[in-house]
Amino acid sequence: MKFINREREIGFLKKIHRDKQSQFIVIYGKRRVGKTELVKQ
Repeated sequence: MKFINREREIGFLKKIHRDKQSQFIVIYGKRRVGKTELVKQ
């Protein structure tokens, strides 16, 4: 799946994933908008 205009969000999630600190992240939105695919990316 290709994301359009999501560079900021993808960059944020990659930064959080690289950090060694434990953090709680909530991703919410309407159904079928690509939340799970965004996390998989």
